[in-house]
Amino acid sequence: MKKVALALASGGPRGFAYIGAIEELQARGYEITSVAGTSAGALVGGIFAAGGMPAFKEWLYGLDPVKVMTLMDFSISKNYLVKGDKVIKAIKERVPEVNIENLPISFTAVATDLFTGEEVVFRKGSLFNAIRASISIPSMFRPVKWKGRTLVDGGMVNTFPLNRVQRTPGDILVGFNVNQIDAAEIQGFLDSRAALTEGRSQLPLLSRIQTDLQAFRLNADGRNERLPVDADGNFASILQRSFGIMNCSIARQGIELCPPDVLASLPFDSYHGVYGYTHAPEIVERGRALMAEALDTYEAGLQSEV
Repeated sequence: MKKVALALASGGPRGFAYIGAIEELQARGYEITSVAGTSAGALVGGIFAAGGMPAFKEWLYGLDPVKVMTLMDFSISKNYLVKGDKVIKAIKERVPEVNIENLPISFTAVATDLFTGEEVVFRKGSLFNAIRASISIPSMFRPVKWKGRTLVDGGMVNTFPLNRVQRTPGDILVGFNVNQIDAAEIQGFLDSRAALTEGRSQLPLLSRIQTDLQAFRLNADGRNERLPVDADGNFASILQRSFGIMNCSIARQGIELCPPDVLASLPFDSYHGVYGYTHAPEIVERGRALMAEALDTYEAGLQSEV
């Protein structure tokens, strides 16, 4: 049985793809001996290391837009929108608290010190404290106070912690990055949308409505909910894309510094907002398929060396 050191990047609801990826690795007989994750990667990786994946997956599959909103404990603070206590409480009801050093699988979570900019690496202590710190998107979630530090999302400094996963002799390094941005693909999408909407103002009302519907389907084709990337996008879309560009850049540097043996990737322009949180089954299957493709390539390479 081939041992795997698994690194999972930050990525919001796109991180649900890691569930399918982990299941695919196990189905093929790979033994995951260690996991390192940032943000969504820390959430899924930590739950897996604690043996709580079945219960978490069942809960996740039951989420709908209303249930997602009930998990948002909005705050009147000027510094953050959501306290983040409700979602952690809901997960704890299904996955009991445990210290990281007592997990059956080695686990590492990454957070960021908001004031010093230092990377903070969790390898012991409360599992859910580490996860909560790692997922604390600045301005979105309340930062975590820990040992005199103020901690926010680990994606600010180490989006894809390939260099933080614990290695064992003879293992392979497997990574899943959900922050890929393909400039050529994005440009092709923009060109297609521009061509579709060109001359819209001169069209009759019914034709304009039909054109808008076509553009909407291009913008959210059912599998990938693409965000507008125009300069006149709204506040949320521009902020989200700014974080995406940052994460893509940091992840790319991480891959160059610590190349994985197996790499699965999902575009950043996929499954945003409530759409992502309420389409977990679809995202999980997408992750399974992408990991299968990556493993097929890796295993074919091994066979060619024989």
